[in-house]
Amino acid sequence: MKILVVGMGLIGGSVCKTLKKRCSYTVHGCDIDEKILERAMAEGVIDGTGKMEDGIYDICIVCLHQRVAQPCMKQALPFLKKGSILMDMCGLKGQMVLEFTNACRIAGVYYVGTHPMAGREKSGYEVSIPDLFDNANFIITPTYGTSSEVVEKVKSLAKEMGFGKIVLTTPHRHDDMIAYTSQLAHIVSSAYVKDDCMDDAVSFSGGSFQDMTRVATMDEKMWSSLFMDNRLLLLHHLELLIAHLSEYRTALEMQDEAALQLLIADGRRVQEENVRKRKRDLEEKEQKKHELDEG
Repeated sequence: MKILVVGMGLIGGSVCKTLKKRCSYTVHGCDIDEKILERAMAEGVIDGTGKMEDGIYDICIVCLHQRVAQPCMKQALPFLKKGSILMDMCGLKGQMVLEFTNACRIAGVYYVGTHPMAGREKSGYEVSIPDLFDNANFIITPTYGTSSEVVEKVKSLAKEMGFGKIVLTTPHRHDDMIAYTSQLAHIVSSAYVKDDCMDDAVSFSGGSFQDMTRVATMDEKMWSSLFMDNRLLLLHHLELLIAHLSEYRTALEMQDEAALQLLIADGRRVQEENVRKRKRDLEEKEQKKHELDEG
């Protein structure tokens, strides 16, 4: 099987390194930066270079920002190998999945929208690693018209690459959850560091501070476009957060310790239930694995 990885940044570079480490497929790379391709070739990360328009690949994995990915995919679509799989790893799915599912079906190509839930504080090929996806979640967003057989092939490839939990969901549900679990967290981190105490925070900080500030070093161009492209869903969750924060502020202003305790207890209850749910899911997964091993 021949696989082309388009975009050799953190995600694309890690995809290539993972495939070469874990699989026996022929892997080619595509990037506008020739120096990156030369480096990847020299390091044995890819077997060669190519482009989607070559029409020789069984799977094309597009690892670009969605604003760049969409025009590239549209341009290449007429040239892709018939019966091949076009999959993207863009951070948002939404309307993109609907459009390309239909367009690819007409072109005789199978499209699957995916999103690997893995990353690092910095971007670029130089920080890509072969174990980035180990036990990470892998999201697949099939919609009406998506081939179930091809989804199974993509799931199988994800498992070969070391992903842990594979989640199937709708494009809208994906974008809503990403707004909450990722984009909102980045906004909170960016806002959190804008405090007078940041000048000497390292001398007084522990794990909670590090967790809160880790992603504040995000790339402003990439993340601002992600925020804007998912604006309505992100605004919904941001408004909920502001409303909840206001409850804590009011309790402090009114010196209402009882109310503050209730707010904290409610937050603990929600998190403890979340922890219990994750534990149940893990136990069920281990039980299924045990049954399969015995069978």
